[in-house]
Amino acid sequence: MGATWQEKFDTARPSYTRVNDKKFADLEAGTSILIPSPADIEAEVAALGEGETIALGELRRRLAERHGADGTCPVMCGMNMRIVAELAFEALNAGVPATQVAPIWNAIDPKSNLAKKLPGGPERVSELRSP
Repeated sequence: MGATWQEKFDTARPSYTRVNDKKFADLEAGTSILIPSPADIEAEVAALGEGETIALGELRRRLAERHGADGTCPVMCGMNMRIVAELAFEALNAGVPATQVAPIWNAIDPKSNLAKKLPGGPERVSELRSP
């Protein structure tokens, strides 16, 4: 059996930056890219104002800025967002009030592939985004 979402969160490497040796996604060669940890993604989302949503691109920009990088790796950001999202949904399903969970659903587009993978799917993400 694979690691649980909590184990993946707890054992994830802290955020770090590295220099891109070649162009990758929207990040040019020679730029510094942030590889964000699940904990830093969770903290950034937890800092959103009540009912505030954030697009993935803006979340990546804020994370990069906070860590002094030129950009954030879209692949690792997406993978680690899933860890945070799965933990949030597990907490909600266990009865933890939404007000006590980082509102990761406010950083997930209900039409995204990630939303489709989560418990309850895009409908649950949309429901949680509604005030």
